[in-house]
Amino acid sequence: MAQAVQCDICGKLFSSSYVKSHKRLAHGSSDSSGVGAVKKILALFKSLSAEDKKKVIEDLSAIARKAK
Repeated sequence: MAQAVQCDICGKLFSSSYVKSHKRLAHGSSDSSGVGAVKKILALFKSLSAEDKKKVIEDLSAIARKAK
């Protein structure tokens, strides 16, 4: 019997036998500009805890300071 698993992009529950197809169909992107990747990153960020969001923002800020 297939288990229920969570899509790591949108957080919805799907059968383990279907989740790969769901990701490809619902979240796949033929967009070569990177917009699809940005949407995935934002969806993952939204699913983080407040503490983890703060850590990600700190890490990104440090990277941005080094790039200047």
